[in-house]
Amino acid sequence: MKLIRRLFYLGLEPLAARYTKQLCEDWFPAAVREASPRTNLTTISGETTDEQIQVGGVLDATGRGIYACTQVALLLKLIRNGSVSNEDAIFLQDFWTPGFEAVPYALHLCGLKPKIYSMLHAQSVDEYDFTWPMREWMRPMELGLTRFHSAIFVASTIHRDQLRAAGVQCPIHVVGLPIHARLVACQMSVPIGRRKNVIFCSRLDWEKNPGFMLQVAERFLTGHPNWTWTVTTSSKNFRSNDHLLLSDILSYARNEPRFILKAGLTKQQYYDELCNSSIQFNSSLQDYVSWTLLEAVIAGCELAYPDFRSFPEILPASRLYRAFNVEDACLLLNRLTEEHPLVDLEWIARRCDLGRIIEAEIITGVKADNREVNIWHGCI
Repeated sequence: MKLIRRLFYLGLEPLAARYTKQLCEDWFPAAVREASPRTNLTTISGETTDEQIQVGGVLDATGRGIYACTQVALLLKLIRNGSVSNEDAIFLQDFWTPGFEAVPYALHLCGLKPKIYSMLHAQSVDEYDFTWPMREWMRPMELGLTRFHSAIFVASTIHRDQLRAAGVQCPIHVVGLPIHARLVACQMSVPIGRRKNVIFCSRLDWEKNPGFMLQVAERFLTGHPNWTWTVTTSSKNFRSNDHLLLSDILSYARNEPRFILKAGLTKQQYYDELCNSSIQFNSSLQDYVSWTLLEAVIAGCELAYPDFRSFPEILPASRLYRAFNVEDACLLLNRLTEEHPLVDLEWIARRCDLGRIIEAEIITGVKADNREVNIWHGCI
């Protein structure tokens, strides 16, 4: 594989409270500089509408399209003025970049074949993802777009297998989530003394199973009068696509002062919460590795996660409870309160950091081996 001359990078909206600002402005550009200093990285930014998500849980319903389509328009202008060549590559930080179908259309008519890569975060192959109800019309579009790709990057093996079962034929590299572990660690404060606190960092949407979290929290706090349980969000207010459940959570917080809701956190405030908590709890139905997991292990938290989907691939059995089983989740939490710390988990973030570099090496042409990568199974 020849070294890529120029890399056109279409990142996600740089939301300061989420990982997207760090990833697109710092983590990925740093990976390209480390992997291939000679590659000219050209970042194409779109039009931002608001730093807050107005509709939707992951990215804003209309803001995502506006940002992506304006990125695509700028890339099309670069194609038109001759700035894109066969020696270049295009990388989409999110496979679902609305309007991108105009790019292969233009490339075909212009006789150009730059390499195209994407990070695929979930999409309609995941029955717990918000795109699943759209699969009837979205799946054919997804499969069509993959035909133009030199490769796709995913975080976990189960996701790769789901994509293969759906008919994706291009190479799929399992690289974890491309976190820059050292930069994140530099943003985190050293805790003077960790509070006896369990922290829940996931959204309160149904696919994160917050109803189960609430059951576990109620039972855990009843049996641990010296502990607290904190739920965090970067949004100004807590939101959920299950309004009845959100009402139950808000009601419990009003009646139980040790069940603490913290909204409107900056990324630094969120990191401070992690650094001063003892255990991070996860109950998600839909997580491929999870950004919050990586940040938690860098912060030194213990983990209590379900033995579901991608988690058994990356976590030791000592950090897993039987999914959907309140009693088993509480047993694991009980053990973690007594045996902290058990073993270093930061290696998970370091492995994903390696995946970040490997991803950049593949995109820039430094890694010429065409075999598919899987960081969780030693195929690097």
